[in-house]
Amino acid sequence: MAKKTIFSALALTLAPVLAVLPFLAGPSPLAAQDAVAQNLSQAGSAYQSGDYLGALDAIWAAQEEIWRRAPLGIRNVAFVIDQPDNFGTYQPKDGENFKAPEPLILYCEPIGFTQAKTGGTYKYSIIGAFEILDAAGKVLGGQKNLGPYEQSGYRTFSTENMLVMTIGIQGLPAGSYVMRITLTDNLDQTKSVQLDKPFNIVE
Repeated sequence: MAKKTIFSALALTLAPVLAVLPFLAGPSPLAAQDAVAQNLSQAGSAYQSGDYLGALDAIWAAQEEIWRRAPLGIRNVAFVIDQPDNFGTYQPKDGENFKAPEPLILYCEPIGFTQAKTGGTYKYSIIGAFEILDAAGKVLGGQKNLGPYEQSGYRTFSTENMLVMTIGIQGLPAGSYVMRITLTDNLDQTKSVQLDKPFNIVE
């Protein structure tokens, strides 16, 4: 009798904190027309005059505008040995080989998703999905509509966010596979991103 393969999404979490974006010192010819260039120019001027807090405020304003214009994306994708407690504290797995019953734990950092502001607070909402493909590209299974994974009521625009997806796989034979992840911005569903992460099952 053939083994039955079971895919189970065990956990998918997002955790936001605040970040800093490097800036360009000095004025820009686009400063009069472009909010990003204006803020970067202001940051350079403030820094040169010793107003470091003002420089940081201008950097954060520029970063927030860049974030809003950016498409939904994913950075720093890695299989990890366990779920990190905070952004950037992940421990990458050595290689891409997994042995049952070891789960797949995928860490990544989504960027560019909508953060809607109502009154003085923000909200985001993201929908996840995954598929497992074999070496020939055939979809073996997966799950859609994970979440929504959302947070509301925070007062500082968040630009560092981690997403950790833990997938339990049972009965998958030894071989090479791909974990395909799709994230969709639930507040602007024109924003979506997909990534493929290869892995191997070993005996």
